[in-house]
Amino acid sequence: MKKISKELLFVSEVFNYSCKGIVAGLGKGEGVTKKVKLLFIQIKKSSTIEALVQFLVSTKLIEDGDIVAFPSKIISILEKQYVYGLTIENYKRCTSDLEYARKTLKTEGSALITDKDIIGMDKLDAEKKIGVIYPENPNKSAHIIADKFFEVSGSKIDVVITDSDSGAEKGMKLINCPTIINTPIGATKGLGLFYSMRVAVAAEINWNNVENAPVFLVKPYQASRLRKNIGELKYNGFLNAEKEDDYKKFIR
Repeated sequence: MKKISKELLFVSEVFNYSCKGIVAGLGKGEGVTKKVKLLFIQIKKSSTIEALVQFLVSTKLIEDGDIVAFPSKIISILEKQYVYGLTIENYKRCTSDLEYARKTLKTEGSALITDKDIIGMDKLDAEKKIGVIYPENPNKSAHIIADKFFEVSGSKIDVVITDSDSGAEKGMKLINCPTIINTPIGATKGLGLFYSMRVAVAAEINWNNVENAPVFLVKPYQASRLRKNIGELKYNGFLNAEKEDDYKKFIR
C-alpha cells in the first residue's frame, strides 16, 4: 500500500471537520456541534463589547460549555477597527495592493495596515468612505468576550471569530492552513483548530440565509461540553495552525 503523506492526511482532516460543520449548519449536527441557533441583534457603530455581552446574557439561552461564533466584521465594528478613505472605486485595489492601501487609507491611531487586513477589509459606509479591517488580536478578542460573559453570568463559554474568506491561498495567509467555506481567525483555548473550523463552517451556512443575526450559538452534546480551558486565552494574535495540536500531530 502506498504511503500517504502527513500533509495530505492533515488536509483530509480539514475537509472532514468542515463537512461536519456543513452537516451541523443544515441542522443535523452531532457531538460538539449538536444543536445550533441564530441570535438576532442589530450592531451599530455605537455598539460596544459590553452591550453585546449583556445581550448574550439576556437571552438566557447560553450555558456552561456552549460556543458562540461571530463574523469578524462585527468584532471590528465593536473594537472600532475603522479605515477611512475606502470607496467603491478604490476598494478592489485596496484589497489587493498593500502599498496602495497604506498610502490611500487612514486608520484609527497609528495602526499600520497589514497583509491580513487587506484580505479582510470590508466596506462599512460607502457614502462616508469608511471601511473596517480585522480585529487586531482575534484570539484576545474572543477571550475578552468569553471572560466578560463569565463575569456577568458565571458560565464558561468558548468563542470563535470567523471570516468568510477561505480557500487554500487565503487560509494559508490567515491561519497557515487551507480552509473551506469559512476561516476561523480567532478562538478561545477550549477549542482546537478542527473544532474551530467545524463551528465556523456551520455558522457560515446559517449566516448566508438571514440578515441581522450575527450571533451563532452552538450547544454541544453533553459529553462535548466537558472541554478543558474553556474561554481561556489561546495565545495572542490570529489563530495559527502551526501552534495547534491538531496540526502538530500530523506535521511536526
